[in-house]
Amino acid sequence: MLDNGPIPTTMRRNVGLSTLDLLSKDCTQIMPVRRILAIALLSCWLAPLRTSAEPIRPIPGLQAHLRTMSYHNPPGKPVWVIFSIENTSNEPITLQVPGAAPEIPPAEMGLPLSHVFSGTGQSGVALEMDSGRRWESPANYRRAKTAPILLIAPRSSVGTMVDLREYYPVLRGAGKYRINWHPYGGATPGATILLNVAPYKQAVIATDDGNMTLRFLYDEAPQTVANYVELVESHFYDGMSFHRLEPGYLIQGGCSRGDGTGIRLDGKRIPSEFNDRPHKKGSISMALLGDDPDSASSQFFISNTRQKDWDGLYSVFAELVGVESYATLDRLMATPVDDAGQPRRTLYIRSVRLIDAPTDAYDDMPTGSP
Repeated sequence: MLDNGPIPTTMRRNVGLSTLDLLSKDCTQIMPVRRILAIALLSCWLAPLRTSAEPIRPIPGLQAHLRTMSYHNPPGKPVWVIFSIENTSNEPITLQVPGAAPEIPPAEMGLPLSHVFSGTGQSGVALEMDSGRRWESPANYRRAKTAPILLIAPRSSVGTMVDLREYYPVLRGAGKYRINWHPYGGATPGATILLNVAPYKQAVIATDDGNMTLRFLYDEAPQTVANYVELVESHFYDGMSFHRLEPGYLIQGGCSRGDGTGIRLDGKRIPSEFNDRPHKKGSISMALLGDDPDSASSQFFISNTRQKDWDGLYSVFAELVGVESYATLDRLMATPVDDAGQPRRTLYIRSVRLIDAPTDAYDDMPTGSP
């Protein structure tokens, strides 16, 4: 998954109005809001029109950000994407939509849709798939002839949340998509995110002591879940074992060497995704190599008791569900171990497979040991 870059933690829904240019000389008085807007609007009208031959000039301090409410989106559900514009400079920025006549904005507003679709080409918002297919024209939207100007105060931001299915119906079907956004005719470096539209999955670990079903935490650890699903789909875990067992604490597996030193065969590692999920019985987390928080690869462990000291140190990406899963964990945890913490019998992972999750598997409901 691409790095989406820093996202402002506060989405200011009102337009920033404390502009340095519009302060009086002694900086003690601020001009009335309507007068500020009138001056800004007049300056936009009087500005020379840009011709198609003129190069697009980047606006210093202006940054575009994209963020998804969830990387994994099941078909038929909204695909919420947050579009935001940030002014990182110490000066105010006035924005208008290229090709649209400026108008005075309302007193309070988020990022107008006309500003979202203010890029070059059809809209500045483009969807791509790995196959090369590309969509640039939003459905149910026409470029506005007029658009409100946007005054963004120094060190502030404004944004809006859009269900992209309404404008790109292709998102109603399954697929992996890359979303690129270049607003204001390309006057910003732009932003890119990835999202996946597919049914929710669960994983079933088959052992000689029974099966354990894993419910993935898609929103809390999207990259970790994607990594684990990729390994399952390649049958990476089939025939491996749980090589480590700490009685009362955890059981660990997924090592390509069987001794706790192995990682993915391609050497890939994933960044940490620490979250608020507690380490309790049935929690599944990624193991690390040493103290490197970004060394998770293929090894995972299942907690057998509540361990507060592990919270924030390991990425919890799934949890066991179902009575059979916890009964299997109890049988595995009852296996005798030697002084090195290795089970005295081989605890085979016969296979790990993906299944469609029940329709209610991701409803907001308490989970955990029955």
